[in-house]
Order: sequence, then structure tokens, then C-alpha cells
Amino acid sequence: MNLDEIRTHISRLDKELLTLLAKRKGLSLEVARSKLENPRPIRDQVREQALLVELINQGRQLGLDAHYVTQLYHTIIEDSVLSQQALLQDLLNPQDEVPAISVAFLGLRGSYSNMAARKYLSRFQATMVEHNCETFQQIFDTVESGQAQYGILPIENTSSGAINDVFDLMQHTSLSIVGELTQPIEHCLLVAVNTDVSKLKTLYTHPQVYQQCSQYLKTLPGVKVEFCAASSNAMELVASLKQDDIGAMGSADGGELHGLKPLVRGLANQKQNMTRFIVVARKPVEVAAQIPAKTSFIMSTGQQSGALVETLLVLRSHHITMTKLESRPIIGNPWEEMFYVDVAANVNSNEMQAALKELKDIVRFIKILGCYPSAEVAPTRIPSKALSQGNAGVPAVPPHRPADKNAAMSLQIGRFYMSRQEPLLAAMLATWPDRSALQEAARRLKEHGGQVLAAPCFEQGDSRQQQQRLQQLREIAAQFDLAAMTLVHTPEQLSRAAESLDLLLLQPIEGRRDELLTAAGRSTRPVLLPLADKLEHTLAEAEQILTEGNQQLALLDTQSRSLPELLRLQQQSRLPLLGQLPGQDSLLPELGHALKEAGMQGFCITLNEEDDMVPLQQLAQRLYQD
Repeated sequence: MNLDEIRTHISRLDKELLTLLAKRKGLSLEVARSKLENPRPIRDQVREQALLVELINQGRQLGLDAHYVTQLYHTIIEDSVLSQQALLQDLLNPQDEVPAISVAFLGLRGSYSNMAARKYLSRFQATMVEHNCETFQQIFDTVESGQAQYGILPIENTSSGAINDVFDLMQHTSLSIVGELTQPIEHCLLVAVNTDVSKLKTLYTHPQVYQQCSQYLKTLPGVKVEFCAASSNAMELVASLKQDDIGAMGSADGGELHGLKPLVRGLANQKQNMTRFIVVARKPVEVAAQIPAKTSFIMSTGQQSGALVETLLVLRSHHITMTKLESRPIIGNPWEEMFYVDVAANVNSNEMQAALKELKDIVRFIKILGCYPSAEVAPTRIPSKALSQGNAGVPAVPPHRPADKNAAMSLQIGRFYMSRQEPLLAAMLATWPDRSALQEAARRLKEHGGQVLAAPCFEQGDSRQQQQRLQQLREIAAQFDLAAMTLVHTPEQLSRAAESLDLLLLQPIEGRRDELLTAAGRSTRPVLLPLADKLEHTLAEAEQILTEGNQQLALLDTQSRSLPELLRLQQQSRLPLLGQLPGQDSLLPELGHALKEAGMQGFCITLNEEDDMVPLQQLAQRLYQD
């Protein structure tokens, strides 16, 4: 076939794929309807795990790698779950068909709130009527007055934390929370004309965006920052002026609506920058029993000793999981606090009703803000052993171990968690490879059950080459759903790496150890601290980092210490502990399993160019088997 014939064939296959996906979605909705007659939870994660393992093995026979199949079906499953939830909610809360749905949000077209509103209302088969608001109070007023049916409000961000103005306004409104959504936020530096960062004199941005990108903005000391009511206002201003010395900060999608182009991407202090939005309306909704629900409420406990603890014990006694606790001052009552609480429970469930009855007897005030479907559809976890070649039918759930009050704390690395039950696996490349070799290493690491790709970005080359390596490592790790790590030797390197990567391995140079430890303590990234020669020196260095404010710390044993010494270290520090192991070692799987049973929470396997990843694959199989 010539090129045109090949493209025609691909287009025909794409159309067939879309047709099949539409049929699959239709069947998933039939599943939801069947659960109305025989109530069962929307998600069956045991079945999802078994399905994905089977699909991974079928895909391999067709030449498709496990990561590709997993990512594809995570998207399909998420859409299926959300579609089923929306169907059940529509049946439980019937509404008259209307040609248009109105929504109020902060800012103009292209703001983050506008993009969230479009995402939320995309589930409705109706035209969206937009109400641009300049303040959060105006959003509440617009919905309360009936001018808009829904209001979209940001409530918290992973970088800047709670948005207190919204919490304060929720205390006094008659509106109910009827939904939520979490939106990935990628801040970009947007410009209207071709220019260079060095030419910029003024940046227009929203205060929240400024706060979330503070580390990047420190690298532009000569640039003046002007605040706007919303990021969309900043975009509109820059688009209208069309000058090469000004820029706006916002999303690439929002900028495109204003004709702006991203000059620099990924500006946020935290790589995983997410904002959670709530949806408010005049009437509450009822949430189907089959759907995971959240209930939000506010309460005032008074100032007596143990008052807050008593309320939390009520939730625990009814097996209700609290997902958020936020305190805000009560205006007019100095030093008294109002507590905002989110719980993973349906307000109409027997457990929640019993808990509310008890709470009303012990608190001064309580108000339900809303019960709504949870928008969090966690990806179905595939155990690392299942990703290893030839492991069909692997049990998907790790063995349960009772909680150990003396066990080390868990630590999140990217989207992965480091714990005793599910140790983290990292592969450290001894030298920097070319791009194709790095991609192949990432693919094989993912296939064999690893979660962290590490490479030495600062070992050689000038500053520009090192920055290119950091960006390349980040991009390739993300492409294969891996976390990224590198070694840092100086505070300057740590600062640069922290802008891009998920995990930093400290390797101080002579004379700058204290400087690097201090910089690590002030970083927002998880860091790995190699063990010192003496236990007391390790504890002192760990304390130095923790005292500076960074609680995301784990220890790395690079010298294969004795088990008694490692156990003593964990008992005294309670910090997660990883072991560094050579890539080629026939005893690696058994050694790793023994160290895991002793409390090790992760392993960093060092690989030379000639090493393959078979030992890593064997270690993953040994660690995750029952």
C-alpha cells in the first residue's frame, strides 16, 4: 500500500474503534440499570483487576505492552464508572429537559473555573450559558437569586492548600454542594507574540497562581508581577496589548481561547498540581446507594478540652472515613473555630444518620453542606507481579497485615506509595543514556513492576545540557506512568531538580553537606537521605531536614547494613527505609524478600548499561506474591 492507502485504512480502523467504544459504553449503562433492580456497588474492583490482568496477557500476544493496555483501559473504566454514576443520579433526581443550563464561575472565558465548568456540564445534553463573576461572593449571589442553576467554586489546591474565602462563604449560604470534580492544573507562561523569557518585563496573574508558581518566579527577579481578578483576565489583557515584553500565567487550553501560546510549561511548585472544585445549587441532590458518596458539613465544638477529639471518635465508632478537616475562625467570637469536615459516606446511610445523631448531642452547632457523588475514580491497581511477563491470574490484592504502631510511616512518591505492604521499586541507571535507551529502560522498568526511573542528570555537561536531561527524564517517566528521580550534590542542583522531578537523592559534595541538608528541608519534594557511618549521625541529619519543614523524607541504605542495625534505626526514626542493591545478583529476589519482611519499604536497583532487568523482574515477583 502507498501512504494514502495506509492512512485511509487507519481512518477506517479508527472509526470502527469509536463504534466499538460507543457500544461498550452502552452496555456499561445497561449494567447500571440492572443494578437498580438488584442494588450493588457501581465498582467491582476485584473483577476490574482480573479483567486488566487478562487483557494485559492478551495484549502481549498481540504485541502490545502492559503499560499501553493498562493506560487505555484505565481511561475506559473511568468513563464507564462516571457514566453509570451519572445515569443513576439522573434517574434518582429527575429534572425537566431544558435546552440550556446556566453556570456561574470566577473569571472570563478560559479561566481555570471556566474550564472546570465546561468539564462538569459536558455530561448534560444541553447548551451551557456562562455567567462570568468577578468574586466568589458574586457566584453565590448569582445562584441564590436563580440567575444561574449551578456555581463552580475552587475549594482546595495541592500546592497552595485550602481556599479560605470559599470556606467562609459556605458557612452563610443556603446553597447545597451537589457535585465535585478535580482538575489537573498546568500553569504556563503565555504570550501573544513570539518572544523570549529574557525580554519579559511584566507578568499578569491571579494571586493563587502566583503562590503555586513561587519557585519559578524566583528565577525571574527583574520581572514585575501584576495581580488580576482571575487568570482569564490576565490572558485577555495580554491578548489585547500584543507586546513582546508582557505575559500571562494560566492554562494552555485557556490561553488558546484567547489566541495565546505557551512560552514555558510546567511552572507549578508541585509537579502534580490539582485543584478540587465543588458544584453548588439551590436544591440538594439525593445520591444513589450504589454510588460512592461524600458528605460535607460544618460544626462548632466549643473550647472545652477534648471537644474535637470526641467528635472524631464518633466518626470512628461508626466506621466513617474522614477525608478532610479544615478549621476557620468564627467571626465575632475571638479564638473560636468552625470546623469543615468531609467524610466518605452517604448522608442517608444508617451509619451516617447514627453518627449525626450523636454529634448533635455533643457539638454547639452542625450544618450539612451537601451530599454528592464522589468524583474520585482511582485507577484499578495492578500488582507489579502481574506486569511481569507470563504471570496470568496473579492475585490482585496484597496480603493483609495487621497495623503495627511501631512501623515506619508511609511516603507518597508521585502517585505511588512507599509502605511495607507494597515496597517501592526504583531503577537507577549508572550513566546517562541517549533518549531511545532511556525510553527503552522506562518501558522495561514498567513492564517488570518498577515505579521509579532514576538517572544521573548532573554528572556531566553544562547547565543547559543538565536542564535538558531533567526535562527529558520527567517527560519519559510520565510517558510510562513512572515517578522520576535523580542525584543532587548541591543546593542549586536540588532547586533545579525540584522543579521537575518526583524524588531527589541527596549526595552532598565535600564542604557543602549542611547547605544541602538545609535546602532539602526547605524543599517541597520528597528526598532520600543516604545513611551516615554512625546511627546517631543519620538521626541528626534526618532531624535537620525535618526541622526545616520537609516531612517527606526517607532513608537509603547504600552499604547493606545488618538487619539488627536497620531495625534499630527504624524504631528510633520511624522514617521509611530503602535499600540500594546491585542489579546483577542471583540472590537479589530472596534478599529483597527478607529485607521487606524485616521492614524495608523500598529498593533502588543500580543498573549498568550491560545489565538487563531480569533481576528486577524476579524481585518484583518475589515481593508481591502471596
